[in-house]
Amino acid sequence: MLKMDLHIHSQYSDDAIGSPKEIMKSVKNKGLQGMAITDHNSIRGGMAAQKLSTPSFLIIPGVEISTKDGHLLALNISKDIPKGLTLQETIERIRTDGGTPIIPHIYRTMSGVKEEKLSIVKNDITAIEVYNGCSQPSTNLKTANLAKRYELGGTGGSDSHDPRYAGYAYTLIDTTILHIDTILTEIEKKRTWGEGQTLPLSYRRDRMVNSLKQFFQRGFKRI
Repeated sequence: MLKMDLHIHSQYSDDAIGSPKEIMKSVKNKGLQGMAITDHNSIRGGMAAQKLSTPSFLIIPGVEISTKDGHLLALNISKDIPKGLTLQETIERIRTDGGTPIIPHIYRTMSGVKEEKLSIVKNDITAIEVYNGCSQPSTNLKTANLAKRYELGGTGGSDSHDPRYAGYAYTLIDTTILHIDTILTEIEKKRTWGEGQTLPLSYRRDRMVNSLKQFFQRGFKRI
């Protein structure tokens, strides 16, 4: 059984800190076997991090894309996808590039995809993020139940914007083969799930305050 944090932000996100190397060290220290760097609307962090992969620690390049309908994770894509497209259009572009789309934190007010939209694209994805380290436990439980209702697989990620908290949440993959193709195949076959622990309340509170401040500084525009 492998554990990988599939939702982490690095210094390549405007609202995060930490180099891929620092994040990798933190995740390894928590006993995980891999991670995905998913910065906001840029694959730069993910591509830089992938160069650090070793036979015993896998790094998957990723991105968190701001679609017109909410945020969407994309694993293993090779080029940036424009933000502001519809959820359906973004999923299609991810698939065209050979990537795997995953819908994160679906009940988040500012950036979550609404259940109505999920019902439209549920046949075009195979997993949603059922455990997000920045979400309330009750919200994660609600999301897990939603995944089961729609017969989807699940992933887990810390959604950390600080290396200290990377690895708090993770995806369980029932394999010992540490290879990108194997991991993505397991996700596509709906055989993964998310678990972990909630990030400290003080950190989540500070993140919320900082996010609101940045929202105002951007002129009331979401990331």
